[in-house]
Amino acid sequence: MGRYVYQELLAALALLAGIAVGVAVAVGVRDEESMRGGGVAVTAALAVAFLVVSALLRSSRLKWVGEVREFEAAVPRPGAGAMPLDRAYYVRMAGLFALAAVFTSYLGDAVVVPLVMALDWLTKGVVGARWERRNGRVLWRGHNRDEPWKLSYSSVSPTPATRTATDGPAV
Repeated sequence: MGRYVYQELLAALALLAGIAVGVAVAVGVRDEESMRGGGVAVTAALAVAFLVVSALLRSSRLKWVGEVREFEAAVPRPGAGAMPLDRAYYVRMAGLFALAAVFTSYLGDAVVVPLVMALDWLTKGVVGARWERRNGRVLWRGHNRDEPWKLSYSSVSPTPATRTATDGPAV
């Protein structure tokens, strides 16, 4: 079981790091023709545009693209203890990092596919964090081994009252 926002952001960062390594390898091995002609600027502009559109769609209640319906359908998290670390998840992320590096270094222009995946995961993480903050809940994934994609939530504990040296109310 892992926190939804952390899993999405970790997946995005691992894939983006893999893309960076793959591009560095591709530039080191091949000529720099693919980096000229404004290709990087166009890719960056398209990535930012995709990120904005994806964030708007993911934060909606639309049936196939919106994440809010899934967040609202989350069930209360069973148990209140500390969450065990899902080591298998992090091993998969390391594998994804390596796969992205190899994929990007050999297929130069195909960097768009892992980039879109990484930006989508990044968007999901940001939308999830925004929903958590607005609703005072923390989203968890994997509480049910049979359906690990199902979400559960736990309440955010309220901040303790501020105390002064004389134990009087804080001003």
